[in-house]
Amino acid sequence: MNYVYPKLSEHDLGFVRLGGAGLGNILFAYARAAVFAREHDCQLIWPTWPSIKLGPILRREADKRFYNDLFSNQSGHIGGLKKMWLLLTRTRVKEAEKESIHLQNETIVEFEGFEGCFEEILYDYEIVKEAVYSNLQTKNHKALEYDFGPCIGVHIRLGDFARVSTEEVRGGRHDSALPVEWYAQMIEEVRAAAGKNLKAYIFSDGRDEELAPVLALPNVERITFGTSIGDIIGLSRTDLFIASGSSFSMWARYLGRMSCICYPNQIKQHILTPEEDAFEYETEGGFSDEIKEKIRGIFA
Repeated sequence: MNYVYPKLSEHDLGFVRLGGAGLGNILFAYARAAVFAREHDCQLIWPTWPSIKLGPILRREADKRFYNDLFSNQSGHIGGLKKMWLLLTRTRVKEAEKESIHLQNETIVEFEGFEGCFEEILYDYEIVKEAVYSNLQTKNHKALEYDFGPCIGVHIRLGDFARVSTEEVRGGRHDSALPVEWYAQMIEEVRAAAGKNLKAYIFSDGRDEELAPVLALPNVERITFGTSIGDIIGLSRTDLFIASGSSFSMWARYLGRMSCICYPNQIKQHILTPEEDAFEYETEGGFSDEIKEKIRGIFA
């Protein structure tokens, strides 16, 4: 029997991590490991989700990103003392060497990093969804049970994202805050295309004063389910998504399979497959006739 281990950051002590990337990025390693374990009959070693980070504390962010309130091992993956024993005693190979693991038994394949994003798991949506949903902590189930009704989901990522010029963002710089006014404009344009004053749910790590252009609109509600995975799942259940350029938004798109509107040059990766009817559309303002028709169809 071989094993797979999603190593979520470089400084992984087995029970807590020091620093590391955000949830959107570390989910990629977990998802690839879950898919590989299923396809090659390997046992998955439960990842070390809890993390200690100074950045969110120093920035006084509401979500300190400790990640101890996201998942619990409900699928019978290897954890506890057995996890620590295996990590200390078994041969480990990098993900790039995974095709050769049949040559050895009791080998641990480490999945690490987020390069390529959804490239390897684009068509493994059902396996990934099961791996995420089946291990949610109970408190995060409320995102699955909330009655959104016909609505627009909006993710405004500010927090630690750089504030740069519109020209830089338009030119394709990622991990940067998008103009808040753009989100407000998109909400109004979607409503105009649908011919309805649709409810818009705002998920954001920004302050109310930063979000003023959006929060001033009618029929808008700022909402959170209290955890990062809860908010990703909540966004994934909205009918049409106005996305940020973050991997957080990418995961909402991947799990939700809904149509999305993005700022120019901010779709890091197309997630929908050719067989799906939904769209991924970039615009700084204005919709084509085709997109308007599709929006009307979503909310018909």
